[in-house]
Amino acid sequence: MMYLEEVEFINWRNLEKVELSFPEKTLVLAGDNAQGKTNFLEALFLLARGTSPRRAKDEEMIRWGEEFSYLRAQIREENLHFTREVVIKKEGKKEWKRDGKRETRKTSLPLVGYFPQDREIVEGPPQKRRDFLDEVISFIYPSYNQWLREYEKLLSRRNFLLRERSSGELVEIYGENLINCGTKVVETRIRYLHRFVPCFQSFYQELSGEDVSLQVFYRPLGYRWEEGVEEGLRRAKKRVREEEKERGVTLFGPHRDEIMFLLRDREARNFASQGEKKRLAISLRLAETSMVESFYRKEVVILVDDVFSELDKKRRALLWQKIKNGSQVFLTTTEEEEVKELRGSSPLSFFRIEGGRIEKGE
Repeated sequence: MMYLEEVEFINWRNLEKVELSFPEKTLVLAGDNAQGKTNFLEALFLLARGTSPRRAKDEEMIRWGEEFSYLRAQIREENLHFTREVVIKKEGKKEWKRDGKRETRKTSLPLVGYFPQDREIVEGPPQKRRDFLDEVISFIYPSYNQWLREYEKLLSRRNFLLRERSSGELVEIYGENLINCGTKVVETRIRYLHRFVPCFQSFYQELSGEDVSLQVFYRPLGYRWEEGVEEGLRRAKKRVREEEKERGVTLFGPHRDEIMFLLRDREARNFASQGEKKRLAISLRLAETSMVESFYRKEVVILVDDVFSELDKKRRALLWQKIKNGSQVFLTTTEEEEVKELRGSSPLSFFRIEGGRIEKGE
């Protein structure tokens, strides 16, 4: 079980200096929109998983007019206590420390965030769904992240060679390396989906309250894998060789693949209602939480950014039942009374935020 005991933020986005401790398992941060609630959760996410959930650039995470941002968390994992820090500068890489010593090989901590922008996974372009899949797989399997980074480097280099009309032999060598690395990426995605999809379907059935058909398909673009992923990619490379020369870009590989959600046999991206898209997005995160808990064999810290306001009373109560058993829960809301009603007699720490200033509530 992981537990954030206290945090300190300096020059973080639009927040004033933050120094908070968390005596209760659940913390609620209440306030109007655009006061800094999401920024607070973003800092916790960054400390645990090493990246911004909004894929923000480093300079965007530094308070206006300042040169750096500093985040620190005192963390308890089982019987182990440690401190994690990160310094973000406008120029240069982030500097991570654990118990005051430089952390050269940063490990991700078991935390999952639920954010309103998760709907983009459902209704956005294919890149959003690939990113969702790649991020959670990388979180669980560090070796996958290495393959993904290597694939991106090879892809960038091969695209450069194609644009520069470099020798066909060199393009071919990079193409073969791309196939070898891309095969690992695709096969890992498919294996993960085999475990993930039944969980996703189950959560959606519960949230929707009806027995509705929900299917997930991994659709390779321009190749087939009946004969195996590697052979499929190799045939695709041959098939698009001339078009790649004309266009100067790589036209095969996992960077072009699609993950499709079919609701009632129709593509959810185009045909699902707004309410269905919200429930699909929340179900994706519920399934991710379940997968992370299964991998780490422990409850995870859960961040929920004003998601309850998007649901009716019945579904708010159902979602609360699903997340309240996390090792620790951080909620933001514009409707403080609704959260108090949900929690019943469970102890909560209430804080209020206004203009980037966080103060203890009652």
